[in-house]
Amino acid sequence: MSSPSPSPRAAIATIFALNGVLLGTWGARIPAIQDRLDVGPGGLAVALAGLAAGALIAMPTAGRLVSRHGSRAVVRLAVGLLGAGLVLPAVLPTLALVAVATFLLGLANGSLDVAMNAQGVEVERAAGRPILSSMHAGFSFGGLVGAGLGALAAATGVGVLANFLVLGLLAAAIGEWVSRALIADAPAPDARHTSPAGTARGRWRLRGLAFCCLFAEGAAMDWSAVHLRTIGAGAAVAALGYAAFSVAMATGRLGGDRLSERLGPVALARRGGLLATAAMAVSLAAGLPAVGLLAYLVLGAGLSVVIPLIFRAAATGADAGPALAGVTTTGYLGLLSGPPIIGAVASLTSVPTALVLVLAATGAVALGAGALSPPAATPARRPVPLPEAA
Repeated sequence: MSSPSPSPRAAIATIFALNGVLLGTWGARIPAIQDRLDVGPGGLAVALAGLAAGALIAMPTAGRLVSRHGSRAVVRLAVGLLGAGLVLPAVLPTLALVAVATFLLGLANGSLDVAMNAQGVEVERAAGRPILSSMHAGFSFGGLVGAGLGALAAATGVGVLANFLVLGLLAAAIGEWVSRALIADAPAPDARHTSPAGTARGRWRLRGLAFCCLFAEGAAMDWSAVHLRTIGAGAAVAALGYAAFSVAMATGRLGGDRLSERLGPVALARRGGLLATAAMAVSLAAGLPAVGLLAYLVLGAGLSVVIPLIFRAAATGADAGPALAGVTTTGYLGLLSGPPIIGAVASLTSVPTALVLVLAATGAVALGAGALSPPAATPARRPVPLPEAA
């Protein structure tokens, strides 16, 4: 007797969560990889750069593949490669080979990022109501679970190879099973639906929003603890900065779909950007650890709903794959460039002064939220009916 198939929504939610679990586990075991290779921070940076480079190269190609073959096929391939490829950095003996392995991981992750968001928009369209924010919540919670599993494995003496082998292959198998329930979404040749990303100006406005939002996220990831230490927090409190940001980000996304229905994408993104800007402004003005910690919590809540709104706007149309790939790539550049830019400015001034750039980025999100406005009098693509779960 065959096992029941998940619904398309459950299937794509699982894919988002698996992506988060794999990346969270990878991040938690990076110190063990560094110890195994016996390299310093510079060597580790070389290995990690492969992950970013692979993702940036893969995203535009993934967009074209989504347009040609549909997001279901790309998701199915990419999640399998990501899970199986996680094993390689744990077994390859040299830094050069590990850098190649992380590059391949980046290719798989970048492809999955584009394809799973495109599929999420298809499932959302078929459902007839916003659900993409909850998918991103699944990714965020998956990252927390993956980091916890990696930390537990490290604490109990489980080797990186065993950790990655079991988790990676299990994720690949689950991904292969659930991806069969995804929607076959190849666009019809005569599709004429347009979106906020349908014009060159619209595409660049969305790219700018994605860059600014993920610039601020990247800064919070890498500089929250340093900032809190700079203004007098102890090591334990400083470490809670990114934890507060991450939990608020994941929790905020759970309610993002409901808020999107109630307020609309423009008002929601604008309020989120204003909330994030106000939080950082108060924190930088006060210079107090408790205020700073609360600010990172509010920053995460404000930004949590923005990226799903941007991806939804980019992927709404017949050119969903390339449009989403362009927005995702530019956003990823913001995520990667934020921390080093903050660091360069901080080295010339101070950490609090450098974090004024985060204020500028979140303020730009609030000011540019009008890019998410759907076009007037645009014929909608006919919804794809969701098959009932067996």
